[in-house]
Amino acid sequence: MVNNGIHKRKTSDWFNVTPSPGQLRTACYPNAEKKETHWRSWCRLFLARVVASGLSFGLWMTGTAFAEIRVVDDFGRDVVLAEPARRILSLAPHITENLFSAGAGDRVVGVVDHSDFPPAANNLPSVGSYVHFNIEGALALAPDLVVAWPSSRNGEILNRLERHGITVYFSEPRTFDGVMENIRELALLAGTEDAVDPRLDQALAKIAEARHRFADRPVLDVFYQIWSEPLITLNGEHFISRILEVCGARNLFADLSIIAPRVSMEAVIEANPDVIITGLRDGMRPDMSFWRRWTMVKAVEQNRFVYVDSDVMHRHTLRMLLGIPGFCSQIDMARQGSSG
Repeated sequence: MVNNGIHKRKTSDWFNVTPSPGQLRTACYPNAEKKETHWRSWCRLFLARVVASGLSFGLWMTGTAFAEIRVVDDFGRDVVLAEPARRILSLAPHITENLFSAGAGDRVVGVVDHSDFPPAANNLPSVGSYVHFNIEGALALAPDLVVAWPSSRNGEILNRLERHGITVYFSEPRTFDGVMENIRELALLAGTEDAVDPRLDQALAKIAEARHRFADRPVLDVFYQIWSEPLITLNGEHFISRILEVCGARNLFADLSIIAPRVSMEAVIEANPDVIITGLRDGMRPDMSFWRRWTMVKAVEQNRFVYVDSDVMHRHTLRMLLGIPGFCSQIDMARQGSSG
């Protein structure tokens, strides 16, 4: 059934048409019946483009110019700039990467600790960690845009920044589309749309190819080890679970309520994973010898351990998207009996 002629149109056709305000309300308004993720993603970018081009959504039918940039962040907040941001403060490592991918690296005036990619980010001043940054140091950098990670638990400090008249954009993408959307919105806010990393357009296609490639492989049960003492894993809300699905694998602890829960060795033994995956530490494989005594676990018995670059696979970035096919290939090697 067609609603106002809007829901039957292909997404690729949208930038070739000018929907009426009524059609946009049907598709985009927060309380509208249609709330599919792909429509929300389209609406955010369409409205941002309309406003960034100098037309106010509320006034565009009268032809009144309104020179502002408006996007909706990952908390559903309107983020408005009168002009492109010139001085941007990044408050998470993944945000720093995404700003560079958005072509806005030369606009970044400050970062937080561990913002180490791309290499140019190492030369930028740090205002502290993503969980506790120095507000005086942040204000001293005179940013006109702060891009923050809402899970950092710095809510009150961020409110103080806003009270100082500094615009804050919250970045916490939860889907592959969301990562791409974040990068494109950062480019809009910085006025660097023409400088976005061209690999962004290829990323989702490569993920789709990987999903198709591994769709018919036997599904592997995975224990994803974040830490060894105590044993900590990830639940189904984390990006890793979505990536494992692309690779034809399943997170054994996806149903736990905490995003990074502590689990017992007994629980892992009972779950009996086919593969154990963990991250490199400073580029080196961590000591996994404590697993040797648990030979009743299939992954241990068959030596199916996979080691990944945590900085790549745990940050919501273009690097992560591009790294998914290679990660899937590592899992497939384990599927075939070799540890990698």
